[in-house]
Amino acid sequence: MADYNEQINILWDEWMSETGQESGDPADFIDWGVSKRRLSLGPQDMKQLLRKKVTQALRQAKRYDIDGGFHYRAKQSLTLFDKEGVPVKHYFDTDLGGSPRLRQRATRQRREAVAHDVYRAVCDVEHMNRAFPEDLQLNFFLDFTDDVAEMRAADQENDDREDNAA
Repeated sequence: MADYNEQINILWDEWMSETGQESGDPADFIDWGVSKRRLSLGPQDMKQLLRKKVTQALRQAKRYDIDGGFHYRAKQSLTLFDKEGVPVKHYFDTDLGGSPRLRQRATRQRREAVAHDVYRAVCDVEHMNRAFPEDLQLNFFLDFTDDVAEMRAADQENDDREDNAA
């Protein structure tokens, strides 16, 4: 028996085949799945739902560094392990909490997550290039220096707009 994620993927493939689209909006997929009575949440654990909402709010909280001219995450997260070795996400306030050791671990874990995402993206591009050899070949540039500079400039420009609007 397929787990929930596998069932969603099977249903998504069926929907894409039925609609003939080259890409799909999850909202349209949900409308289709619910209308056909093939997609539902099933039983939910209230604590799990609340934890998801709380962690989402903590991850999205941002503050502005006036001296640096950029927004940063107000809460940092890292994975720690309980006594049984089970991974548990922990959060601390960027300005008020976390020991030097926790800040180092959070930074290392963030970098590992980014590296993992980049690796997956590189593999995806390599596969698409092999799957569609007649198409213009895709590139995934690994130097993000320009991207960071552009985002920093946009962050500063947005802050300037907010100041002028106030």
